[in-house]
Amino acid sequence: MLQRRYKMGVNRREFIKGTTALGTAFIVGFHLQTKGMAAKLEKNDPLEPNAFIKIDKDNTITFILGQVEMGQGTYSTIAMCIADELDAHWENIIFEPAPVKEVYNMPGMGMMLTGGSYSIRNQQNRVRKVGATLRYMLKQAAAKKWQVRVYDIDTKDSYVINKRTKEKLTYGSLIEDIKNMKLPNDIALKKESEYTLIGKPMKRHPIEVEEKLTGKGIFGIDVRLPNMKYASLIFPKVYGAKIKSFDASQAEKLDGIVKIKQLPNNKIAVIANHWWQAKNARDLVKVQWDNGEFEKVSTANLIKEYKEYFDTDIPVMRKDGDTNNAFKTAHKIVEAEYSFPFLAHAPMEPLNCTISHTGDSAYMSVGGQLQTLYRGTAAKILGIEADSIEYYTNYLGGSFGRRSTPNSDFIIDAAFVSKDEGYPIMTLYSREDEIQSGGSYRPMTLANAKLSIDEKGNITALKTNLVNQSLTRGTPFEAFMLKDGVDALQREGLDDHPYTVASHDMKSFCPQSPVTVDWLRSVGHTVSAPIIENIMDEAAFAADIDPLDFRVKNIKNPRFIKLLKNVAKQSDWYNRKKGSGYGVAIAESFGSIVAFVIKVNVKDKDYKVEKVWGAVDCGFAFNPYNVENQMISAINFTIGLTKYSEITITSGKVDQSNFYDYIVSRQEDAPSLIDIDIINSEEKIGGIGEPGVPPMFAAIINALYDATGKRYTDFPIKIG
Repeated sequence: MLQRRYKMGVNRREFIKGTTALGTAFIVGFHLQTKGMAAKLEKNDPLEPNAFIKIDKDNTITFILGQVEMGQGTYSTIAMCIADELDAHWENIIFEPAPVKEVYNMPGMGMMLTGGSYSIRNQQNRVRKVGATLRYMLKQAAAKKWQVRVYDIDTKDSYVINKRTKEKLTYGSLIEDIKNMKLPNDIALKKESEYTLIGKPMKRHPIEVEEKLTGKGIFGIDVRLPNMKYASLIFPKVYGAKIKSFDASQAEKLDGIVKIKQLPNNKIAVIANHWWQAKNARDLVKVQWDNGEFEKVSTANLIKEYKEYFDTDIPVMRKDGDTNNAFKTAHKIVEAEYSFPFLAHAPMEPLNCTISHTGDSAYMSVGGQLQTLYRGTAAKILGIEADSIEYYTNYLGGSFGRRSTPNSDFIIDAAFVSKDEGYPIMTLYSREDEIQSGGSYRPMTLANAKLSIDEKGNITALKTNLVNQSLTRGTPFEAFMLKDGVDALQREGLDDHPYTVASHDMKSFCPQSPVTVDWLRSVGHTVSAPIIENIMDEAAFAADIDPLDFRVKNIKNPRFIKLLKNVAKQSDWYNRKKGSGYGVAIAESFGSIVAFVIKVNVKDKDYKVEKVWGAVDCGFAFNPYNVENQMISAINFTIGLTKYSEITITSGKVDQSNFYDYIVSRQEDAPSLIDIDIINSEEKIGGIGEPGVPPMFAAIINALYDATGKRYTDFPIKIG
């Protein structure tokens, strides 16, 4: 994202219905109608465009993107979609983050956001239409200039080309010609055979690579503004604790301290000229806390409490058939209990947000995934209109869900810190803040499962109980995601599993707790896939059927069957050595299906994932290279969560604080072989940033059983 600016934005007056000149550049936006625009159309209200391409007279082409880039390749892949249809020169494209405007909302979401592996599957069609439409307009302009038919015009590398004479014109030279041109309707997109970028294995855009390698790219933590200050926060150590009083007299004597103030959300901000000054000073602030009842709570208490909900009158997730009779008449029954700990996200870049608030306006610079929500949250606290905040999106130094927190916790902190101060303040969490005091975690989950089969190995009944905190309660998503006591994120991948089962009895419960929770990469699937795929594995062994064959036997969807057969071939599954530690798992999440076969080596009360064979069907891989990279990322990410990571609570406090005691994947944990096959089924497009995580959890459990003869269902998994 070369040429980043801290003052950018395009206001409503700078648009006309179709296209607009802005200085020497030409910004193109098209009214690609969506259901959400129907009301405006009926009222004849002016519509702003919902995608932009900016072309300068020097032939610089800038894509203005509403999605965020946090290492998952979204910028490059979305840009590929536009560039291919536009026939723009790939290496010379520039990216800019979009301002917060309705026109950049995620389709069907009502806000700007990046998450749920939605970016490519929800955006690719409309941004391709933008590129194709503009390309046709440029061809029309050139045809008129050369007095030839549009058919006689070609485009390539940001040039229009006269097929007859081979003359060339840059796109930039035609901006005056297309300024007032009527927008064409129903422009056809390229056929797959015509793609030059889409569907090809493309590395990250060279400008993005250069910025990150040279340090030119601006992450939130890199923001520097005139007269900027820094804030370090004092958090309650015990969840739910409240400040009774505090003494900052010693801290205020230190050099560089600007201000120390109590925030309305039971935190104290130390503002200084430099962050390290603020960090050192906060250690001298003496706080008296009212820790409340949660001071008596530890992880063991929560586990006991959660188990008490099993088989009680808790909300029904799914109930059909007759499970009681199925279990009475079953040939074999298998049962298991599962325990999943709280998990921290631990992104490499700690949370931060920079806000400058003066009077009735503000500037906000943040690497966050929920731009509309975050700007609105800050505006409410600052007491100003959301449109009065100029919002700039930076690169994000990782997230795994932490920068899409629906409770807006780090934004609330920054807004309270900066309110009425009149100068820019970066509120920055330390690593300890992020993992311990200010953490927001994947919910701790307890579950059990019971499954029955008949003499032929057909599944006759499945019963489950699941208990964890709601991820949507108290957030803007509660109204449509928390129904009749069941959180939609509890049921994903659980009550809609792919197996043919005659009867179900599935329940879940959401206990309330002051521990803050947030979705982790792949969300509810991090627990549903291990539950389903492990109990299926147990049933396969009980039925004396090969685990992969058992899955094929009990699944009807041909896409699943194709992937299972594919990984069987990749891994030479049927010639594996018995007891050598092989496991198989398959799961669908975020519209994509992923199957894994893995091999583990168990030695000296330790284990290592040695090899991974994977097959993925995301409908169509817009960038196969990025799909492969996301699978590799998910595999290594999950190994650490399975083997090491956990957040535990003692006397109301989180025990872990940094990477020495909250351990994530290390280099030595990486498998020696990762082999990924991509299956383009041409079905509906799915996401790719998250779907590799769920089956990896499950495959590790199943491989360890093959190696040790023991089912490990408590995470993190410890051997011996």
